[in-house]
Amino acid sequence: MSTTIESPAPARPAGPARPSGARRAALALRGRLPGLALDGTVALIYLFLYLPAIVIAVYAFSAGRTMSWPIDGLTLSWFETAYSDDGLMEGLRNTLKVASISTVAALLLGVPAGFALDRFDFPGKALFQRMLMAPFLVPGVVSGMALLSLFLELDVRLSLTTVVITHTTMLLGVFVILTVVTLQRWDRSYEQAAMDLGANELRTFWFVVLPNMKSALIGAALLGLTVSLDEITRTFFVTGTDNTLPMVVMSRLRTELSPAINAIGTTIIGISLLGLLIWSLLFRKRGATPL
Repeated sequence: MSTTIESPAPARPAGPARPSGARRAALALRGRLPGLALDGTVALIYLFLYLPAIVIAVYAFSAGRTMSWPIDGLTLSWFETAYSDDGLMEGLRNTLKVASISTVAALLLGVPAGFALDRFDFPGKALFQRMLMAPFLVPGVVSGMALLSLFLELDVRLSLTTVVITHTTMLLGVFVILTVVTLQRWDRSYEQAAMDLGANELRTFWFVVLPNMKSALIGAALLGLTVSLDEITRTFFVTGTDNTLPMVVMSRLRTELSPAINAIGTTIIGISLLGLLIWSLLFRKRGATPL
């Protein structure tokens, strides 16, 4: 009777020691440091950009007459004071009038110009495209002085009309560029199908192309209103006796620092932010990105 001797199984080599819980946490934190640093930088940038607006809003609701911290309580009385001030309200009406007219004018001029740039070749097209960027590249002071010189040379009296012309030239490039970008993303097979069914170019543009640009144009109009509401540098040179709200506020700040000015400033900030929010939501709904 034989006896079988079983040899022991070979020992498995020991694997690398697992790091302890504290070491794993440290490694995870090290991997997240670049992202945390980027998030912190973005937060600081946003804080730097919006801190002045936050300060204005805080003191607009302050019960005290002076801008001191901590505030003396909360009140809405400064908004009532601002809305009952004839000078501020006239400036607000002028601002809304200028912003509305200049936005509509830039829309009516910019959409056909953008369509022509995208679909046709003509002499001076490249120069015209470069000139569209001038309002974004030329400082507002230089642009305002140039327009003032032009109005004086043509013997045009400074008024809200000159302000509207100035704001329209400033906003025109926005609508032209947005129209070109939208048309470049547009599937032209829809236009061809409409023409195959007997529609001419004008009817195709009006009933096929333009409805599909609606969201983009509404967003651009809201952006134009926001830019026009906040414009002061160019307006300073071309305004007449009828001042816009930014001009009224600037003149008031030379002699007084009333919380009512903070209240009207908060109103303008709220209108601007609401317009930008709607603009962003419209582009997000279309699956596109703003300019």
